Amino acid sequence: MRTFTAVAAAALLALPLVPLSSASSAAAVLPPMGWSSRTLGCAVTEAAVLKAADALAPLAPLGYRYVIIDDCWLAPQRSAGALVPDPARFPGGIAALADGLHAKGLKLGLALSAGTKACAGGGPGSYKSEAADAARIKEWGVDHVTYAWCNVPTADFPGQNVQQIAQTLYPRMREALGDGVVFAMNNEDGSTVPWLWGKDAKATTWRTNVYNRPIPDAYPNMVDIWETNQLRAEYAGGGSYADPDLIQAGRGGMTETEYRAQFTLWAMGAAPLVLQADPAAAPPAIVADPEVIAVDQDELGAHGRLVKSDGWYHVLAKPLAGGDRAVALFNESDRAATISWSLGSGRHRVEELWTGAVATTTGALSAQVPAHAALLYRVSARNDPAPPLVTFEADPAKVLGEDRPTTLEPGRTGEILTRVTNTGATARLRDVEVTASGPQGWRIAARTPVRTGRLDGGDTFTVTWAVTPPEGTGAGTYELAFEAAGQRATAVVAVATAPGPGRTYLSDLAWTRAANYFGPVERDTSNGERAAGDGRPLTIEGVRFAKGLGAHAPADIEFYTGGRCTSVSFQAGIDDEVGVAGSAGFEVWADGGRVAYSGLLTGAMPARAVTADVTGARHIRLVATNGGDNATSDHADFADAVITCE
Repeated sequence: MRTFTAVAAAALLALPLVPLSSASSAAAVLPPMGWSSRTLGCAVTEAAVLKAADALAPLAPLGYRYVIIDDCWLAPQRSAGALVPDPARFPGGIAALADGLHAKGLKLGLALSAGTKACAGGGPGSYKSEAADAARIKEWGVDHVTYAWCNVPTADFPGQNVQQIAQTLYPRMREALGDGVVFAMNNEDGSTVPWLWGKDAKATTWRTNVYNRPIPDAYPNMVDIWETNQLRAEYAGGGSYADPDLIQAGRGGMTETEYRAQFTLWAMGAAPLVLQADPAAAPPAIVADPEVIAVDQDELGAHGRLVKSDGWYHVLAKPLAGGDRAVALFNESDRAATISWSLGSGRHRVEELWTGAVATTTGALSAQVPAHAALLYRVSARNDPAPPLVTFEADPAKVLGEDRPTTLEPGRTGEILTRVTNTGATARLRDVEVTASGPQGWRIAARTPVRTGRLDGGDTFTVTWAVTPPEGTGAGTYELAFEAAGQRATAVVAVATAPGPGRTYLSDLAWTRAANYFGPVERDTSNGERAAGDGRPLTIEGVRFAKGLGAHAPADIEFYTGGRCTSVSFQAGIDDEVGVAGSAGFEVWADGGRVAYSGLLTGAMPARAVTADVTGARHIRLVATNGGDNATSDHADFADAVITCE
């Protein structure tokens, strides 16, 4: 098994550089890789770009060659009709900058606008100056142009829609630049629908990120952008690629697992791999894995397609040059899940590219994929000697779609399972033993045998474990690790305490998770929409309530009840602070089913009593749904919210 570490990355990056002579070399036909100055904004300077280039240069042998200045490099006015760089930000000029980058084995990219002004920084746009600006760009030795849709005078094109105008303006610049310059069409709101015609316009890339602009460094937004990008898959490939925006690894807003998932999904989509973080901060274990990069840079240029999707669980497949396939298993959900796919008849060699683990299978590909993670396999028909593919599951979900971790209580023993399956069925597994470890002080004891002498093809070996968190364990999530058949599986379990017997105000309890439209859910006050503690007294149609939860619909608040509670009750209503505006529906969910609903309530209605039977439920949720209009004023109060337990 190969573990790709920063040390290994450093060794790979020590390869010699090949200087680039000029922008007149043949146009790139593969998705561009490099770094963008977007995070610097208009604080970008020549010195900052050169510093980033020095950090990027060790990555050049892997393909990261383009240093792209996103905007704010132009002087406010042209000189004798020609573009000039801002003398304060780029005192050495663009030509010298390009020469310096070429000497480092890098290339230079600049942003231009198809309109009358640049998108940022106040410089001129290229509207009606396409030929002159393209000549200037090539004279400087620029290798990449991001052509953005900003300040376009649509009034100059009466009777034409935005797409028609774009189909006039973008080809002008593409033709003027010629094939020696990478041409990245950038229309962030998607109004020009570039995927429909970008290939015909000879665009190297065309932006598909229409959900948020630019891409935020957050997992939910990244997934939404990926899903939008997948809708354009049929239009991509053959030297013209879908661009879902920049690689976020190293910025700090996502976990390592989530950054690896983004890189995997982008590689499967043959997307540009352009870093937004300072190259020095981009983790080599993610951005410098040559096997994963090879999937993105495969000469076929195919955009991976979804071949299976069960809501949160996705399988993508992509043909590779030479007859291999890339297959990605992506678990979008908040809990580890087993994802499977049939590779077809015959014997297959499968290598998980992030770890280097190699196995063989007679057709089934199956793995437990951690929450928010993606596994990436190269599949070939080679008959290499390798062990059979093993599917190792720790605490598998009991039902499809279960997204919360198993919850344990301090001092109480719970039960989880592990399963080892000889999925590959190419040989018998012998002497399989499962071992377990957990946080200090936790007791993990097997209730069933932990060893089996043989595991034939398709057979499964299950072990039941008794797990006890120590008394005093704080609420939160914890990891239990298991090893078997040369593999490691991790179970993420939650620790929470159920309410005590009698009646308890929900605002006095810790929730296990909460989602709210504006700001955090508030305890015993209304929702102030911003920081915690900024609410007002809970008030519905003039009646004040000392206790309750203040939310802003849509909202979802979950509590652990451990199967020992019987009922939930509250007064539902729209808080007076929004006047007669606002509307919401109030629900109670017990485990997987809705057990109470208030009906639609508006700001002009008094509070309505809601009572729900939650007998036997391990988790309950209070949900406020949007009333069918906008969510601006939907201050939803769960006043006097009480739970009764045994």
